[in-house]
This record gives sequence, structure tokens and C-alpha cells, in this order.
Amino acid sequence: MISRSDPVMLMILLIASTFRQGLTMVSYGTDFITAFPENVGYFYPNISTRILRITALHNDTTFTVHFNGTQTPSSVLRSGQTVKLSFPKTAEVHRLNYSSNSIRITSVKDIVVHSFSQTDIGTATTPEKSVQSHVVQPITNLGTSYLIPSLNQSDLIQTFSGSPAPFWSQRYSSFKLIIINAEDTENTVKLVKGMSERFQEDLKILPYQLIQLQVNDSLKMVESSHKVAVILTHPCLEITCKCNMIVNQILPTQFQGQNFVVPYIPGITLSRLLMTSNDMSTSLSHNNIQLQPSPSGFLSLSDQTKSQYVKASGNVSLTLIRPGLIFEVMPENMFAACYLLQFYSDIKKALVIAETASKNNVHTQNSPVTDTQWTEITGTKYSSAEISFSEFTIVIWHPTSKIAVYLLEISGTTVYGGPAIPINTEPDEFDCVVIPGHYEVGNDRLSWAESLAHCTSLEQHLACPTSEDIQKKLSGKVNSTEEEAWIGLRRSLITTDWYWQRQTPSTPSLPSSSVDYVHWADGHPEENFRGLCASLSLNEKDEFKWKSAKCCEKKRPVCYKPSISFYPLPSDTTSSASFEFF
Repeated sequence: MISRSDPVMLMILLIASTFRQGLTMVSYGTDFITAFPENVGYFYPNISTRILRITALHNDTTFTVHFNGTQTPSSVLRSGQTVKLSFPKTAEVHRLNYSSNSIRITSVKDIVVHSFSQTDIGTATTPEKSVQSHVVQPITNLGTSYLIPSLNQSDLIQTFSGSPAPFWSQRYSSFKLIIINAEDTENTVKLVKGMSERFQEDLKILPYQLIQLQVNDSLKMVESSHKVAVILTHPCLEITCKCNMIVNQILPTQFQGQNFVVPYIPGITLSRLLMTSNDMSTSLSHNNIQLQPSPSGFLSLSDQTKSQYVKASGNVSLTLIRPGLIFEVMPENMFAACYLLQFYSDIKKALVIAETASKNNVHTQNSPVTDTQWTEITGTKYSSAEISFSEFTIVIWHPTSKIAVYLLEISGTTVYGGPAIPINTEPDEFDCVVIPGHYEVGNDRLSWAESLAHCTSLEQHLACPTSEDIQKKLSGKVNSTEEEAWIGLRRSLITTDWYWQRQTPSTPSLPSSSVDYVHWADGHPEENFRGLCASLSLNEKDEFKWKSAKCCEKKRPVCYKPSISFYPLPSDTTSSASFEFF
């Protein structure tokens, strides 16, 4: 339980917890549950939209939408295909108390679910929108214990706008909490209240139902007997004379870290940092200087025109915030190799942080990023860049190192964004992958040509450690023995050059590739063309070094099963469906 005695840290905790989108290692799965909170500019006549976008990560994917006692199966999706589901206004959770308005999505294979809500609140001459989007976390990322921020709406509005909050009816004067039972069993939910004297209120929630509560200063934690989804929301928070919906799916605190690259958001100044931690003694520093929070709890960086590196003394969550713009900062340990970006507005950008030495190897779809202005981040190994897109769905990935990717959207004067969706945490030299490749050593001793045929018959190819990273992965996947095994490296009789040979039944014409990285043992490759093929020592003591050998020698093959890649299909393949459930 977090102590609430320090008002400065309390404010940091409250605001950061309120707006954090939540970070996970991967955000795909086969079982999701969510709800559409109320999104309304109550003094405007408005047109509203509620959309779930479901993207399949594998071929032959079918999913089912469960809503209000009805099940609707989908057609079969291909890998990378997106379906857009529209829901009626009645799908929103308007009233307090229990409701059956939860939306559950189940699938036979991994999918990503993204939620979008928009209400037009302006006029023909001054169009404005209350917009909110967020990643729907799979049930595997949910938990049974959540810390709930004690929110004072007036203080929050004054923090952002510098002026007191207007007088509203009770309906719009505080935040709400939606608790969704994520399991097919009755769930006992405890609302832990009080500060110095704790007491609790017990609720019973039926399978996959939800309850919406008015949030007040007494509610501190939600604990449940089974997994729940917890959404903190406000239907119409007025900031600078503008109505903004707020949605935050609260997540467990294990998604924290100690080292952060705080991104510079182009065109945005006067932003602040907000830190939250279970340990009240945790501090944040930049360039070895401890950052001091203001009375309102904000932490300031000296230069807000560039990305900067900050460290925490313990595990924390870090939020970059300004009125109308909330960015959860990824801890360095949560960087990933591949991200899915899903946009909705006309102005679509990505903020990318990559290692300076390999920044030019960042890919979008299947091509390296070009014509990009990178800026080195002082005192770190990283550089940052801003990339604009025309596509509404795209992947960004790196073949050899982990990166951070944020999306940024602009709709009218509304700016919103946050971390992109992590699809894969480990780099792959060829693609953005959803199923990593793997190595296996054959049992039989064969010639090099026989080994190549053996791997091909298994829909695999001879292992090709074309970089130091791949060599390390290969070394870590095979058992150490005194033997040697064939790899996909051989010498050309025509040019005398070494080259990599990859071939599978599905890619029989995959071109050979030149050799840029080698790991030869002393005395190898042998001179005078005595060995035209290459083997790898399976002995850890020999550091898995390579040796040249005669191709007719009998050795065990090291086969590699290629990874399964993921790319979003073009936007014209996106299908739409309306769910008119009542």
C-alpha cells in the first residue's frame, strides 16, 4: 500500500496514475474485455463514433464479439488484416451501478484490439473533437489488485489550466471507475477505502459484467478474487474551454523501470514530468542532478527542446504531460524490436528512439527508413527522429536492436498519442516477427549437401549466423558437445568468395548473401581451398568457432526454422462492420 502522507508525491501519483496508458511487453492475445466509457460534450449537439479495430497477427484467424448477451462471429482474417467494428451510442456506459455493456472479444489466434471514441463538439466554422484512443489490453495483462488515484477534479483542472474548475452537476464533477469482471465466474471485488483507518466494501460482479462507480477521495484500491479490467474515465473534462474525454485503463505496477529516454515532442514546450512509485523515497535525476518537484508535483527538465535521459533510484512510472497531451514514457528495459501503429487522424507521426550506431537500420514495413533527420541524445547511445506517415496502420521494427516508438496524432487542435503497440521484444534480422525462428541440431551425420537437403525437407534451412547477435543466439540454443555441425556457409568455386546459402521449399530461389561477419577459429579458413564448406563447433569452450571443412565430411546439420513475420495489409483491405445491439 502506498503511503499518502506526502502531498507532493501524492499529486505526482494521482496524475500519473490517472493518465498512464500502461506498458506491456506485448499487447496481443486471444481474449480481451473492455467497455466504451461515456464520451459527451453535454452542452453540444454532437455526432459520436465508437470503434474497435481488430488486427489479426496470423492467417486463418476468426474472432467472436460478445456483447449484451449476443455473440457475433467474424469472417476469416488474414495475417495483417484489420476489421473495424462500429458500436451504437447505447454501447457506452452512462449510468452508475451494474451493467452488461462490457464487450468481450475472443479469437482462435493472436489479435490486437484498439479502441477509439470521438465526439464532435465544435461548430462548422470552429470544428473541435473530444477524441480518445487506447490499446485494449489482453486479459493476460490484467490483475487482481489495482491502486486507484484519489482524484479531486477541481485541483486537476486548475493544475492544467491555471483557473478554477466551473460548477457542474454531480454527474460531471468527478471521475468514474469502471470495473469489469474478466472471467467466467462470479467475482468478489473489494473497494478499499480510508487513509489512516482502512475499511472495505465488498461487491459481487457476475461473469463478464461491469460496475461503474463515482470516484471520490476515499477509494484507494480495488482488489478482486479473479482478474478484472479497471478503467478510470471522465466523460467531459473541460480544459482551456474545451471538453475532453479521458480514458485510462489502469494496469499493475510491474510495468515500471528505472532508466528513461524522455522524448522531445516537436512543437510542444512547457511540458512537465510526473513520477509515480510504490517507494516514497524514490527520486529522479538528470545528468546526476536530482530533480525537485514543484508544489504541484511536477518535475521540470532544463531543456525541453530535445530528448533527454533520466534515471530513477527505484522502479517508477514516468509521464510527460501538458494540457491536452499525456505521454507515458517507456522505461529502457521495456524497449522492443517491433511495434504496430494504428492511427485515426489526418496528421500521423511516430517518434522513434534508436541506438545511434544502428539508427539507419530502422524499418517501416519492409524497407529501411530514409531521408530522416536524426538527433543524438546527449550522454546516451541513442538518437531520436520524427517520422510522418500517410498510412493508418503500419509497423516499425529494427533487425538487430531494441527501440522505442511513440505515436502522435493531431485532430483539429487536439493532440494525443502514446507508446505504440509492442508486437515483438527480440530483434530478428529479416522482419517484424510474431513467432521467432528456432534452431535444432539434426541427429544424423550427413554431408554438407545432404544436410542442406535435410533442413529443406523440414521447411527449414541451414543456420546462417550472419551477425554477432545471431551467432550469440545460435550459441545459446544448442547443447555443448565435442562435435562440429554444418552451417549454411560455403565457398564459390568460381569467385573463391564465401557466401551464405539459404533455401527452403517455400523460398527455393532465396538469393545467396555475402559474408560481412565471421567467427573463424585460429587457422581457418584453411588455405589452398582444402575446405569449401563451413562447420560450427558445438563446444562452448571453443566459443562455437567456425572451421572450414571438406563438404563430403559427415557432420550433424544445424537447421533453422524461419520466423513468421507480421505486416499490416494496405488500408483498402480493412473491412467494416456495425454492431447494432440493444
